[in-house]
Amino acid sequence: MIRFFFVLVVLIFLSFLFQLFLPPILFLKGASVLIAPAIFFYGCLAFPFPLFLALTFVTGLLHDLFVVPQAVPQIDFPVGTSILIYLIPGLVMHGTRSFFLRYRWGTHFWLAELAAVLTPFLLLAQYAVLSFERGEAFFSDVILWWIFGPGLISIVIAPCVFFILTPLSHLLRYRPGLRGNATA
Repeated sequence: MIRFFFVLVVLIFLSFLFQLFLPPILFLKGASVLIAPAIFFYGCLAFPFPLFLALTFVTGLLHDLFVVPQAVPQIDFPVGTSILIYLIPGLVMHGTRSFFLRYRWGTHFWLAELAAVLTPFLLLAQYAVLSFERGEAFFSDVILWWIFGPGLISIVIAPCVFFILTPLSHLLRYRPGLRGNATA
């Protein structure tokens, strides 16, 4: 379990790096491709509560270090805010862990789609914090596409990520929910 946890942390780190170099999707008015939330949501389903909290801390901290300074360099975005932003949808996903542990591909697909639906929440919460820092909220169609466009892209990406990470966990000898995984 610990090996797979560290593999997911490395994958989240690499996905944040990879996202920096991905161009925006022009026909979605500049929406970004987000891979790290799909990996994070898989970890929410795969790990017990203490490791889920550790993964939330690491993912939120990496998000603050990689993404936020580029988005708004002139505003002080408190480091650690993304940890709380990732915690809320992570708890929703962790609450559906019992469905995930049944090992049915159809259930995994629908949980991946739930992860895609929760992805815009991360951006909406980040935008709410930034708007609060600025003292004003401004909405336009471009901002709405920047928030909800990654969710549309995640509808395709999240199932692919889930279907890649499941065999990876089995390769590392971690099968979520089975006894005896605590030492692996």
